[in-house]
Amino acid sequence: MLARGTSRTMRRPIPWPPAWLLASALLVALSALLASQQPRLTAWLVTQPEPLRPTVIAQTSTHLVALDARSGEVIADHPGGAAVLAASPAGERVLALTEEEATVYRFPGWTVEHTVALGPSMPPAQSLPALREAWPRPVVAQVSADSRYAAVSLVSMGTPPAYPTILWVTTLDLEQGTWASWAFPVPGAQYTYLVAGSEHLFVVARDNAVSRLDTVGSVYQLDPASGTLLQKRELRSTDPGFAPFPDGPGGRVPSVAGVRLSGRTLDVVTERLELFRFDAATLQLIEQRPPLSAAILTWQVAWLGHDRLAVLTHTDALAIADLAERTLTTRLSLEGLAGEQLAGADPATDSVLLLAYDERSLQAAACLFRLTLTGERTTLACGLDLNLYERRFAPTGGLS
Repeated sequence: MLARGTSRTMRRPIPWPPAWLLASALLVALSALLASQQPRLTAWLVTQPEPLRPTVIAQTSTHLVALDARSGEVIADHPGGAAVLAASPAGERVLALTEEEATVYRFPGWTVEHTVALGPSMPPAQSLPALREAWPRPVVAQVSADSRYAAVSLVSMGTPPAYPTILWVTTLDLEQGTWASWAFPVPGAQYTYLVAGSEHLFVVARDNAVSRLDTVGSVYQLDPASGTLLQKRELRSTDPGFAPFPDGPGGRVPSVAGVRLSGRTLDVVTERLELFRFDAATLQLIEQRPPLSAAILTWQVAWLGHDRLAVLTHTDALAIADLAERTLTTRLSLEGLAGEQLAGADPATDSVLLLAYDERSLQAAACLFRLTLTGERTTLACGLDLNLYERRFAPTGGLS
């Protein structure tokens, strides 16, 4: 007789396996999954390049060289020279511009990706009648952060009888190796600073401003694809007029000394360390700080931080300026050097890279020096090319 509530068709419940058995099965399954993914994981690890250490791309009379900015070690070199240089911030691409061609390298192996002709027949020069006859000469270039394109500033001698000098800007597609079809002339400019952003190209001009003493420069915002002018702003000083030379009689109208794109802001600094801070999207002026000092006149700057600058002055001294505190915190003598150019700043170590001729040396070539804020000067490399009118070096790998 069956007990109440039971049935012949009822099944006994299946007991759970012991915990140790579950753990063993899980480990086996996990091991099999990892084994199946190991080639994929290994391939991913192999293809990820190591971050480039702080590096200065420079050149000798025969080779392009990548120098470790802290030790002076030659990381890699490649035949070449007499070129305007630019490098992407991460260092994956290097652009070398001679008077005949532009060469795009994949770094650090110096693999040639593209070689593009440079001359009056190039598409941007053909887009303007005034540029079709004269041979252009590259002056400065900058590679965008995403390494897609480079902005290039060139100078051409115009047609007779006036023979005006024309400074103009265009872009080079680094992925396709093609020039843009447009050229943007910058009238009245002595020099241009370029900022190649992912959405906008900024051209900051040192203007011939003698006739307008309150204007120290102009900022142009372009569409990098079409060259269309989107916005223009004139830089009007809060303290206009001539700035006296600190070491003698006379003076000059101060102009732009440096520019950088920092997040959503575009910062422009003048020779008297007057700061203009713009919204990078709208080019609206969001902050302007008056000149730091009437007693200083700089001509090159490198950024050590958000408001800290290494500045090269017209009296051949290197100073550290704090724009927030409005102070000059450090002055370093450059005695024994000549033809100095700031090759970059290393914010991680609070040091500055300088290309210059050593007056004590009999060599006609320049050296790369590393200067700390305590005044220590280290010679990293010599035998380098230095040109006062062309940017023949490029900081990368975390250098500003």
